[in-house]
Amino acid sequence: MLTEEQIAAYRRDGYVKVEGLFSADELEALRSEMGRVIDEWGTETKGWVGPWRDRYLTQKERETTKAVFMHNPHFYSAAWGRVLFHPGLIGSVRDLVGPSIQWHHTCLHAKPPALGTPFPMHQDYPFYPHDGPDFVDCLLHLDDTPLDSGALCVVTGSHTNGPMEHITGPETAPHLPTDEYHPERVDSVPIQAKAGDVIFFSYYTIHWSNVNRTDQWRRSVRFGFHNSEMRPVGKEPDEPYNNIIVAGFKENAPA
Repeated sequence: MLTEEQIAAYRRDGYVKVEGLFSADELEALRSEMGRVIDEWGTETKGWVGPWRDRYLTQKERETTKAVFMHNPHFYSAAWGRVLFHPGLIGSVRDLVGPSIQWHHTCLHAKPPALGTPFPMHQDYPFYPHDGPDFVDCLLHLDDTPLDSGALCVVTGSHTNGPMEHITGPETAPHLPTDEYHPERVDSVPIQAKAGDVIFFSYYTIHWSNVNRTDQWRRSVRFGFHNSEMRPVGKEPDEPYNNIIVAGFKENAPA
């Protein structure tokens, strides 16, 4: 699915954007179904909590940001279940991390119009640590995402650092220390995207996103896939770890 140049960009930079991976017809069906899922099952919150908000938001904004998060939309819509086996999506992941691919999660990140929540600089690794680097997050854009909508921003090449220590705890979402890792101190690349584009990035890649200040929704859905030999950190090698195999075959024990 991917060109040699795209694969090389992912290896070098920790991310690659693939334009138009989902067709207009596919996208329209998924947008419609997601709209229904949000209306029926979605809950609006102020977004991630934690001390990082003091550095990213004004005092007034800290209590007025908005977000809709939802895990596993395939629990509510068959159309979203079929995406787990989308040939373009899975073919791209196979090009990046190998022939046997295991699905890990799906999560909607929706920023409502006018002050949709930001996200601080972080890696995704602390949320679902595994015993290797071959874990790819795939961000499918359901809406056009210009800069002022809170587009994904990545720190190029940061995946080569491997897992980094984050600030964690019951009162905060995992994030990197703001005195060192903040957009004012660390250069990052904003990735504008069109509806139907997918950004593939390593779960080691440092990324963040700003507030959605437009009058339109910024809806994106993150899929997590990894090489089927990988196991969650803390599990014994021979301990069962089962989830949907979307490509290839899962061996009984890691090689």
